[in-house]
Amino acid sequence: MDYLKKPVFVVGEINEDINLSLPPSSGEEYIKRVVIEARQCADVVVANLDPSCVKEPTKAYVETLAGCVQAPASLKPTVEWQQYQVADFSKLRLYVSQLKDEILIGKRKWKPPDIHLPDIDDQNAWISFCLNGEEKIEPTLNTLFCFSQSDVEQVLEYLVQFVETERKVEYKIGQWIYTLLVILEQPLQPDTCSCLRSLARACSVIRADIRELDAQELGALNLFICLVARYFRQLDLADP
Repeated sequence: MDYLKKPVFVVGEINEDINLSLPPSSGEEYIKRVVIEARQCADVVVANLDPSCVKEPTKAYVETLAGCVQAPASLKPTVEWQQYQVADFSKLRLYVSQLKDEILIGKRKWKPPDIHLPDIDDQNAWISFCLNGEEKIEPTLNTLFCFSQSDVEQVLEYLVQFVETERKVEYKIGQWIYTLLVILEQPLQPDTCSCLRSLARACSVIRADIRELDAQELGALNLFICLVARYFRQLDLADP
């Protein structure tokens, strides 16, 4: 690093008695003045700070989110079952992607269903809608093609929060979650990735609960954990 210490300009003899109160008469004299002033500066300067003026840094509380709860041996899916579900899910997503492309280029006709969707900011209305409160709407692809991607992400977040709160997966809620996952675009947004991880964790907690689960709900719980972990690549949450 010694080459960094070599002077860029050769300024010749420097007269330390230069009167610095007068303006330099040439560019060479100006550079000499700079050299003189630099020699008067200390190599290392340390500021004397008053400790009483320095505030302690604010400590932000960051909650560490744990991974999935290990499944009881009798409820844990096999690796073969998980691989089959991921392959089946991948085929369905590919089919839907091709279907959307055909609609966009006009190769396939699509007529929006005559339905009234809730306001996207009304979480309660969406929960009621998905549970078939007043309108008997199935989560078909024809219905879901009405959704923008931001709508998909928002409704998915509502449903995951509902699962976390209720600590169960209602049949209709499970249908909607699966269909939304089918049309969820990648790469995932950070908030959406966090939402999916919350879904997998919530399902693992419900699965490990002491209450008896019927085959249908157990299948949904295992399926969502599997898809989040193995299809959407959150592998630290996967059942071994």
